[in-house]
Amino acid sequence: MKNIFLFTVVNIVLIGCGGGGGGSSTSNSTYEGPMALETEYTMFPGDSVNKDSENTSLKITHVDGRVESNIELVEGTATITRKP
Repeated sequence: MKNIFLFTVVNIVLIGCGGGGGGSSTSNSTYEGPMALETEYTMFPGDSVNKDSENTSLKITHVDGRVESNIELVEGTATITRKP
């Protein structure tokens, strides 16, 4: 009985924590340079994206209460410049 209880508690904690793992955005939070199509980048206040072509289209995702935003190049070309 004690083992079943312990197993259940451990599973609840693991499920509540989300099981770890993250998206690709953390690896792209310091990248500076030309953006790749359909790759998500994390942007912070002061960072900027410069459109390199007229047909550039970006997808921006922001969650209220968070400082960072995620940005993805959908079409065209663009370059990320990070705040020094």
